[in-house]
Amino acid sequence: GVREYNWDFAAEVQHELMTGMSITGGYYRNWYGNLRVTDNLSVTPADYSPYCVTAPVDTRLPGGGGFQVCGLHDLEPSKFGQASSLVTAASNYGDQKRVNDFFGVTVNARLGERLQFGGGVDTGRSLDDRCFVVDSPMALLHCRVVTPFAAQTQVKMHGSYMLPGDFGVSAVYQNLPGPAFGANYAATLAQITPSLGRNLAGGATTATVPLVAPQTLFEERITRLDLRLAKRLRLSSQLGVQLNLDAYNMLNSSSILLSNSTFGAQWRR
Repeated sequence: GVREYNWDFAAEVQHELMTGMSITGGYYRNWYGNLRVTDNLSVTPADYSPYCVTAPVDTRLPGGGGFQVCGLHDLEPSKFGQASSLVTAASNYGDQKRVNDFFGVTVNARLGERLQFGGGVDTGRSLDDRCFVVDSPMALLHCRVVTPFAAQTQVKMHGSYMLPGDFGVSAVYQNLPGPAFGANYAATLAQITPSLGRNLAGGATTATVPLVAPQTLFEERITRLDLRLAKRLRLSSQLGVQLNLDAYNMLNSSSILLSNSTFGAQWRR
């Protein structure tokens, strides 16, 4: 009852639709407990000063930019560099939650000796909630992160068919969520000091400001179609070889897999 832990729960129902074809539906949940935090005993939340920054005006930002980002905090210069770390239970400060709820439906079929196919949809919602303060009150900025169903919905299908002459063809189709991206802006002293009323601690000349909440902006979905042509060679009654010709990404998709989250000229490159 002291160490970190996680529980996994799964419930599935399977039903035979017809001979050789079944459908399975499931609910899957996992949650975490006894999570830990690191507390710097040399400082308190009162040692941090709040400030706001105005986001750049940019049509690529929500609402075209120009909005205020508040809830930012900077450590008092007299406390900068002081550290005495204590690793302890998060429950000493608040209720931290990390929960995942997922649902899935799959169909599998074997029709005769030649045709097999299947597919399914998986989707879910994730919650990471840490809305309490250990050291800096800035921890409350975007402290509740919800990854929505749309960002975790996957559609997958597969099938294979045996042709005469020991040839076979098969295909795999996937439609996956695009990666999340942020907008981390390097605010300058000229933008910070009017609100903060002083320079940043430690002689810093910039501070990283998140212009959008995590898990709210996503690239376009990823679609893939892969094909295979196979030929079986029977060398003896007990030995065989299969030759495969694979063709990947037949739809010539150029889906984005990773992008730059630093706001600026190279943002989302």
